[in-house]
Amino acid sequence: MRIILVSAVAAMLAACQPAQAPAEAAEAVQVVQTPEAFVGALYTEGYVIDADGPLWSAAVRALLEETERLTVEGDMGFFEADPICDCQDGTPVLQSATATSTGPDRADVAVVQTFEDIDGVTHHKTYNLVQEGGAWRIDDIHYQDMASEFPYPPFREQLTRWIADAKTHPAE
Repeated sequence: MRIILVSAVAAMLAACQPAQAPAEAAEAVQVVQTPEAFVGALYTEGYVIDADGPLWSAAVRALLEETERLTVEGDMGFFEADPICDCQDGTPVLQSATATSTGPDRADVAVVQTFEDIDGVTHHKTYNLVQEGGAWRIDDIHYQDMASEFPYPPFREQLTRWIADAKTHPAE
């Protein structure tokens, strides 16, 4: 009898709740993950580097959209290499990710990354993250160990330079 009564009360309470659209329901249960978990997911779950993907902050998305707008049809555009793995080929393996809070909605995550199929290659980088819409997003990437091989400025600086160059020297 108690089980039936409890079930009836639960059903009545549920009926009193306003209905949510599927997107609203998903948003309502979204759990804000830690900065380390966000970065870790890049290496285990994959990602999309497109301008409109959920990976980037609003500021970076705006820069990426500008690169797409300025890319001449048939050209490669800004992305010559994958900015997450610092590579064109290879399977990156996350060795460590250490987060430091830099504000109420900001964090830096220092990463050590090796490659599954390239022995002896280790990359160090720092992701500057910002929390937007309840989720962490990449606002910049700093590549610490790439400068010895060739200049490798932070990701946003690369985007800004590419845009300036495309505006100065448009393809004919």
